[in-house]
Amino acid sequence: MTPTAPLTTLVEQQLERVQALQSVLEQEAGVIASRASEDIEAIAKQKQSLINEIQRDDAQISRHPERDLLNHDQALIEHVSAIQSMLSACKQQNETNGVALQRASLSIHRLRNLFQESGGKSELTYNQDGNASGRKTLGTNVKA
Repeated sequence: MTPTAPLTTLVEQQLERVQALQSVLEQEAGVIASRASEDIEAIAKQKQSLINEIQRDDAQISRHPERDLLNHDQALIEHVSAIQSMLSACKQQNETNGVALQRASLSIHRLRNLFQESGGKSELTYNQDGNASGRKTLGTNVKA
């Protein structure tokens, strides 16, 4: 859209983009819950692209010669209010997704540590004093 596009068109486009962002954030929540890492990355890129488009549209609207209509035209006021409300919901969903992603990451980290510990227990050896050692020394210096 060019800066000379009708303000109504720009605001409606902004509303559509924010709705799309809201949808992507809902998809992201499901993908995080399923722990599909490749999908998480794809959705993050899609989300960033939408955010960039929303910011670009916002800049166009702020420079539009008829931007004063945003405070006087009832239809535009309603659209702007809906956009602001959706953006607030998007922010909350994004924060929730971030917390869920951190928890998933922590859970995976703990699981990895458990696997490393359990693998290490099979490699435990004991010295003369009965102290455990997790090094792979058992049988490494045997020459047959």
